[in-house]
Amino acid sequence: GIIIMGFVTNALQHVEGNSAAFSGAGQAMAELGVAGCIGTTCVKLEILNPEILWALSKTTFSILLPMFLGTSVMKTIATYGVNLSSVLVPLIAIFHSLVLFALSKNILLPLFGIDSETDEGRATSVCCAFNNAGVVPLIFSEALFRHDEPSKLNNCYAQISLYLAGWSPVFWSFGRNVLIGNHKEHSPSSGKSLSQKVQNVAKLFPPPVIATLIGVFIALSPLQSLFMSSSEKRAPLSVVYNSLQNFGRAASPLSLLVLTSSLAIGAGMNANISESTTFQTKTEVSLFRRWAVLSLTRFVLSPLLMLTTLKSMAKMSLLKSADADPMLWFVLILESCMPPAQNSVLMLQVANMRSAASSMAKFLFSIYMTSMIPIVIIVSYSIHALRLQ
Repeated sequence: GIIIMGFVTNALQHVEGNSAAFSGAGQAMAELGVAGCIGTTCVKLEILNPEILWALSKTTFSILLPMFLGTSVMKTIATYGVNLSSVLVPLIAIFHSLVLFALSKNILLPLFGIDSETDEGRATSVCCAFNNAGVVPLIFSEALFRHDEPSKLNNCYAQISLYLAGWSPVFWSFGRNVLIGNHKEHSPSSGKSLSQKVQNVAKLFPPPVIATLIGVFIALSPLQSLFMSSSEKRAPLSVVYNSLQNFGRAASPLSLLVLTSSLAIGAGMNANISESTTFQTKTEVSLFRRWAVLSLTRFVLSPLLMLTTLKSMAKMSLLKSADADPMLWFVLILESCMPPAQNSVLMLQVANMRSAASSMAKFLFSIYMTSMIPIVIIVSYSIHALRLQ
């Protein structure tokens, strides 16, 4: 407790000494708050319902977000090239998530009296380990750096893309298996056909990951000159790249609308929904204990683990120092203090665990509502320490 209070006090002292950093982080969180009001209003006025949100989420996840991430990573590689950090960022994302999962499952959950083998215990472990790695970091980045030079924001977007390239396969494979547990989607056949096996492999590489990999391939190959224009020559297929980039700009606002509206629907969902699978009520854990262990993990342990990892790799000359590459350090610290991934609700819905999905949505709503203060402190401290503003 003394260590945590010391960390917070030190952070606040730095924030007070740099109003620009605090203002930037506060502005980003304020924009999320306004977006939450808009999403809640749309839900209350019945402009948006679960069916519409499903379609919007599918469009964003499968079309707009891949276009955004793919073009962002292409632009950054074309501008800065590829170095060792481009390979290490996805690996850091994987390492960070798995270590947090092991620590939460084996130490923190038992410490708070939560059985890690129950459905609620598994859900809490997944929320501790896997952050919102796409939507919220993108919103924060835009709010913080939209008025700076464009290269800074593009570099930030590219680092987020690389982080997602490592994070997404682990979340949609390992995280999904942990979350679903013994509850599997019902299949008419007992064995797995070839098409089912192909579908399982495809789940490891969702559209945003595929788009990022394609963007890296194009940027590193002679195909770059076909899609991306330079100051000396206009690319023959630049219209394709520009069109994809224009569509990708819609990913961030639409993702934010889907996120806030989904949390609003989850928070107001009735408990009498019929379901085929539900949580184990006989081992029901209080919301406060789950909230406490998750808040401790995501907003204290996770940033400290990421900072320790970055400093260790910098000492081994695997990564550039914070002074040499401050944006890389900032993005990874930003990712480490984000609230849990909201797609865990989608996983439960697909598995026909509607009551569990409702419970998860309500739980995430409480986390997102109380995450403002720690996120603003961590982001403000990082901006000031890295001298980004």
